[in-house]
Amino acid sequence: MAMENLSQIHEKINGLKPEKILFISIGIILCSVAASGFLSYSSDIDLVTYLPGISLCPFHVLTGKCCPGCGMTKAFLLLGQLKIMEALKYNLFSLPLLLLMIVYFFSGDVPSWLQNKYLVRMSLIVVISFWLLRLLSPSVYSICLPF
Repeated sequence: MAMENLSQIHEKINGLKPEKILFISIGIILCSVAASGFLSYSSDIDLVTYLPGISLCPFHVLTGKCCPGCGMTKAFLLLGQLKIMEALKYNLFSLPLLLLMIVYFFSGDVPSWLQNKYLVRMSLIVVISFWLLRLLSPSVYSICLPF
């Protein structure tokens, strides 16, 4: 009986379009951010302090080095608590990425100005530069290292 239910769930997931999966994923992230803020202000519970000291990042697990996304989970939770400067210490891209996710979630589409090839290339250069800075000189940028 349980195997039949798993098969049905698997079929439903495989039938989803990538856009729908992205929309659901962003919705889950935004709900987590909102929950972090709600718990912080209503019950004085800081989810960041409850996160385990382990890394789920495959790149970090394999190499011991940070990837461009390292610290993003804690940064998003801190943004939910409106601790913007502290969040940016974990990952500089957390605020712009969260804002883009909010725009996408509520509009259902990527704004046309974000589809500019020049902007995408420049963003990629900035992300790679940020990553190289983390990799090559961690002492210079140790404030943003999440571990």
